[in-house]
Amino acid sequence: MRHIIKIIGLLLSIILIVNIINLNIIPNKYLLIIIFIELFLLLLGIILSINKKKLLKIIGIILLIISIIINSIGLYYINNTNKFIETSFNNNLIEINKYNVIVLKESNYNNIDEIKTIGYLKQDINYKEKINNELKEYNSIYELYEDLLNKRIESIILEDTYIDLLKDDYKDIEEKIKIIYSFDIKNEIKKQEEAKKLKPINIYISGSDSRSGSIEAKTRTDVNMIVTINPNKNEILLTSIPRDYYVRLHNTTGYKDKLTHSGIYGIEMSKTTLEDLFNIKIDYVVKVGFNSVVEIVDLIDGIEVDSDISFNCRCGDGIPSEQYINKGINKLDGKEALCYSRQRKVYQTGDNHRILNQQQVLEGVINKITKNKSLILKYSELLDKISKLYKTDIPESLIKLYIKNQIENNTSWKIEKQVVTGYGSMDITYSMPGMNLYVMIPNEDSVNEATRNIENLLKQI
Repeated sequence: MRHIIKIIGLLLSIILIVNIINLNIIPNKYLLIIIFIELFLLLLGIILSINKKKLLKIIGIILLIISIIINSIGLYYINNTNKFIETSFNNNLIEINKYNVIVLKESNYNNIDEIKTIGYLKQDINYKEKINNELKEYNSIYELYEDLLNKRIESIILEDTYIDLLKDDYKDIEEKIKIIYSFDIKNEIKKQEEAKKLKPINIYISGSDSRSGSIEAKTRTDVNMIVTINPNKNEILLTSIPRDYYVRLHNTTGYKDKLTHSGIYGIEMSKTTLEDLFNIKIDYVVKVGFNSVVEIVDLIDGIEVDSDISFNCRCGDGIPSEQYINKGINKLDGKEALCYSRQRKVYQTGDNHRILNQQQVLEGVINKITKNKSLILKYSELLDKISKLYKTDIPESLIKLYIKNQIENNTSWKIEKQVVTGYGSMDITYSMPGMNLYVMIPNEDSVNEATRNIENLLKQI
């Protein structure tokens, strides 16, 4: 029996050491210590187990059993970590457009084959192979929808997000229309190259307004934040941009548009539009949805935020209307954190203050994850669930470099925040010509200052 224990102990030790080396997140100085302790415990157990003295032999077997238990636990955590890193980074491989063929609810049409002519938006056409019907081109989403309402056209085709845009101005749209055919168009996203060294980077965080839970769907971007990380200084700068910022969408002409509308054309459009605005390079993207905020905060057992006023949290999504946010420190669960990050009507500065709340929520998550050692007890559960809550093009090699750096230096991170400002106005937008919409005209001085702060942090060594 003791020979079997020795063989199992030896095999597990070798497998664990190989897996730790292959994982490549442990700094060399700690790796050598782990290997030394691992081999010392194993060899001591083997030597004592073959001793003629019964007591030493028993101690040796106990040491081998302890080694087997430790190695088994170690392999469990190593394998979970490796699986998480392999599947949870560079996983933003597709984006999905869901298109709908729409008719009036009162009509007798129930099948796309019954339709002769379908109206479509000129700037939103990448599905011709899916439609055999005659198509009529429109420049304005309002003209398109009004023609359907007034029965000047039998049917229209719209992507999901455009239907959401129309809901802002046509509150009864769901009572007026029905969908008789839907299909998806999938667009592949190029994978990022593997990172070879640690360096300062910009990450764009896009908060999708999709309630469907499908992060791959192209939707408006309600949260837009650039996270500048300098690992040499252990500093993070959060730069938030209002959703209604009136900007030139990348490679477009004519009217400018709300930043939130850039998401209609895909995450790359949002990213390049922000690169143009700040004249910087954004290295990577992370896309999350409303559900992601709720689940991540609940997984880490809530976060703390410091509110500058007291108010009742009223924003739907299952938040009870009597939920009260106190002035000062509040501990929030997932739904409360989502409500807090979406609140704007209780503040005089509206969306500008909502952005500050969103930064607080992100900072609260970062602080909880990096400082709360008790989360190790939920390690496997955290990895399993978090990996499903976002999409990113960050390569696993970069994450390994950051983990190794954090383990080696074990330093806390300094987090700074900034928001670009502007003033409200009404103007025509690129995505929805034909009607004046609320937009925020950028304050160029605040944009220039934000750019300098980003560039300064990236340059620090």
